[in-house]
Amino acid sequence: MIIEFRFNSKSSGQNVPEAIRIAERCGGFIQDKFYKIKFDDPENKDLKKLFELVGNLKGTVIVMGDEEPVVAHKFFNAVNCPEKLLCKGTCRHVRLGYYDILSFLEYYSENIENNVFSTTEQVLITYLTDFLEELEENRFKLNKEVFLDYFKRETEMENKFCQKYNINKAQEAIDKLPDEIKLNPYEEPPEYIEKYGEEELEVEDMIRTILAHCEISSKLTISEIIECSKAITYLITADAITPLENTDILISSFPESKQIIFAKLNFDEDFEQIDELEDEEIKYIVTKEK
Repeated sequence: MIIEFRFNSKSSGQNVPEAIRIAERCGGFIQDKFYKIKFDDPENKDLKKLFELVGNLKGTVIVMGDEEPVVAHKFFNAVNCPEKLLCKGTCRHVRLGYYDILSFLEYYSENIENNVFSTTEQVLITYLTDFLEELEENRFKLNKEVFLDYFKRETEMENKFCQKYNINKAQEAIDKLPDEIKLNPYEEPPEYIEKYGEEELEVEDMIRTILAHCEISSKLTISEIIECSKAITYLITADAITPLENTDILISSFPESKQIIFAKLNFDEDFEQIDELEDEEIKYIVTKEK
């Protein structure tokens, strides 16, 4: 299959000149201000380098054969998946609330009884709105067929390029999801908890929420930063991307495969940024104490 990489040659992005040099070397051509470069190998090194240089620019897309253009990130998330060495076939790129399907089943196993999942997390209901049908107040049916269709759409690239992708295993995992979700009223835990009963999950939820919105102190040493990133991943029990305080660096740990990724953000005028919230978000800093 021929894979065509397109990017705006007139963009003011600082990496565009280097991307143009690679495009020219690879036989690329300009059409309507867009450079178009064709490859026959999805893991071509020049294709990967082009994505690293201009993949975040507005208008950068991948075209495969006669199909419609797709955002470049979807393609490269499938081809360069960091979990492909440990993957068992059930793709983890699709989220069910905070977690992928397998992590959801593992994390919430104690909260599922008789195919009913009980939770105090209102935000989870918000995340799952497209897949829920209201049965009564604070009780919902999970439409697994709708979620399966969504899963298939979101993993079209993985289905084409990942050798381990297995939709049958994904369907088996989706079938194991609870049939219903019950939203229980949230009760503020007491100031001092002497015995861990129902409150234990609430405390864990608060810890996970805080860590999901934290930054790692830039005053830590590099080894401490790495250990901190690993700890956050274990405590959240999901993939965590954590900023480094007062920098443009993002850190993501994969302890099981002994990998850690440092990503440098590169903003320019063509970058499609999410609208900033009017109110300043609460920010937590993870630092080191005695």
